[in-house]
Amino acid sequence: MVIALVGTPKGRLGRYEAQLLEQPWQTVRAGVQVKLLSEAGELYVLAESKDRVGKERSMRPRQLKGLAKRLKELAQMELTRDQLLLKLGAAKNQFPAAWRLVTVQVPDEEVKIRPPNFTFALRRDKLRQWRRRAGRYHLRSNLSAQAPEKLCSFTFN
Repeated sequence: MVIALVGTPKGRLGRYEAQLLEQPWQTVRAGVQVKLLSEAGELYVLAESKDRVGKERSMRPRQLKGLAKRLKELAQMELTRDQLLLKLGAAKNQFPAAWRLVTVQVPDEEVKIRPPNFTFALRRDKLRQWRRRAGRYHLRSNLSAQAPEKLCSFTFN
């Protein structure tokens, strides 16, 4: 039997998150824990690496601070709506992970734009969700839930 262990989109994690949270953590090696859920002939694995949690939690605040600084600068500039949209697109490209955590409100086309020419706010619900999921990976496998050590012995290096 070929062992298959594949990544699952984080969006799909929402489907199984409540059920996975009910499961107990199982330690597979130092710093790596998993939660297992058998569903529809597949084994869903929520894996957490303590090192990765720390790394991701240190990276995101830097991105968020950089994006907030750039958005404050843009809000004070005198720009046309088209120029503003281009600069917001560049900010989104420069800070993609942080961009998902903010909401930006740009005036309609007919409105005269002058500083502050748009508003932005932190999406606290998304920030809480990100903190809960940081350093965790949602995987699928064709293995049974009997041996999490075997399943994770070749991952998370």
